[in-house]
Amino acid sequence: MKGKIKHITIALGICLLLAMIVLGLKNRNTIYTWFLGDVQTLYMQADSLYRQKRYEEAATLYSKLAKIDTAKRCQFILGDIYYQGKTGVRNYKKAMKLFLELADNGNADSQNNLGYMYAYGIGTDIDYSKAKKYLSLAALQGHSQAQVGLGSLYRHGWGVTKSYSEAFKLYKKAAAHDNTDAMNNLGYMYTFGYGTSTSAGDAIYWFEKSASRDNVSALFNLAVFHIEGHGYPKDLSKGAELLSRAAELNSPAAQFNLGLMYYFGKGVEKDYAKAKHLFQQASAQGHNHALEFLMKVENKEKVSETDSIFDWKLKAI
Repeated sequence: MKGKIKHITIALGICLLLAMIVLGLKNRNTIYTWFLGDVQTLYMQADSLYRQKRYEEAATLYSKLAKIDTAKRCQFILGDIYYQGKTGVRNYKKAMKLFLELADNGNADSQNNLGYMYAYGIGTDIDYSKAKKYLSLAALQGHSQAQVGLGSLYRHGWGVTKSYSEAFKLYKKAAAHDNTDAMNNLGYMYTFGYGTSTSAGDAIYWFEKSASRDNVSALFNLAVFHIEGHGYPKDLSKGAELLSRAAELNSPAAQFNLGLMYYFGKGVEKDYAKAKHLFQQASAQGHNHALEFLMKVENKEKVSETDSIFDWKLKAI
């Protein structure tokens, strides 16, 4: 009986394949959807698994659903799972393939992701021309993160004529849509007078607004302002508090600098164990200075405060 059922199943599969060929690609979706069964239930199961952070199981279902041409949302989520490595391994090649298909159909999220991939060489060679193309397409659709990315191309002069004023305009536009990276970048622009006049007050306004929503770069930048006394009275303990929040959000620069503060007892009580742990966290994320300092600590080398390398360079994307 089992053998008979197996043969019937194989026969049905062959019939479905032949039907796809005979009826052509136009009806492929209908046939494939019928073959999957209750598509709505599969959607719900995939979304439920995703919310539970059971990404590997979710990816299995999304990959089935993504073969339906109209299932754009599933295709993007699957691409994002590959892009962020939520199953434990990043697969930029698969992510880019899905994003390219979606971007060509006007999907702004995919256009934005491709823009950043080409701008920073994530899973591909750096190509500023393509970065500008995709970020511009998404920005025109009002995608605030793409506006930030495009603004940063102008700020750096990557593939475009360097223009702080154009960057400033794009950051302003994105900040109006509550984009915290844009808010932080505006703080950065006001700090150095890029595309606008220098204003510590305006810089602090934007850094604080961004930091209040746990933007890692803004938390770090505010910490620097407190530690160095820019626009605030110098306050190492407040700086350490802000660095601690950024470190918890996995900022390697915050982890390294906070580690130094614990090591030397600046703004906090000396705590070598905490310092070492923070150096380890930053090193694991590729922070070279943290790795160098960690090796010195583990080798019990004597380190004076003048030998330390505090990294107070302000952050902007």
